[in-house]
Amino acid sequence: MISIGITGIIGSGKSMLSQVFRSMDIPVYDADSRAKSLMNKNFMIRTRLVIEFGEDTYRNEKINKEYLRKVVFGDEKNRQIVNSIVHPAVKNDFIAWREKTGAKIVAIESAIIFDAKLEDILDKIIYVEAAEDILVKRICLRDNVSEEIALEKINLQRKNSGREKCDAIFVNDRNHSLIEQAENFINNLNY
Repeated sequence: MISIGITGIIGSGKSMLSQVFRSMDIPVYDADSRAKSLMNKNFMIRTRLVIEFGEDTYRNEKINKEYLRKVVFGDEKNRQIVNSIVHPAVKNDFIAWREKTGAKIVAIESAIIFDAKLEDILDKIIYVEAAEDILVKRICLRDNVSEEIALEKINLQRKNSGREKCDAIFVNDRNHSLIEQAENFINNLNY
């Protein structure tokens, strides 16, 4: 089995590439949505988050995103605590998921492959990128934010993107086809 990581900064097109892979019958694990699900359903995660950050961490049996965002925003120590609780659970969940698929090739989509220390269980990692003006437009449309906020998000993520550690760079713009890049990449794998 070959495990492929799909990463890149906000607005780069990770989800678009995931859709391309799914259309090629390659199962893709969405780390972001699974992390949110695990934060709501996994007893150990819930318990540890409440111990660390208090009862306000959950409201009506669901993660209180606003509260948690305030707790970690600008506080590196608290961000690291949350990550140390959630990332290992996501990693274990992905390992169990990929075994259940029975597929020859699987992928995981995550903007934080290197922060979550997933690279050690992946065979190849693809970095998806686009020009800054394209990123800004996508983020503004998707998140309904100003160009200034979009640029802040881009610059924050760009610092620790891990681009230089990736095995392949896919360019996601009008001049490059994600489908062609994905087909070429998969066709050159030895499996």
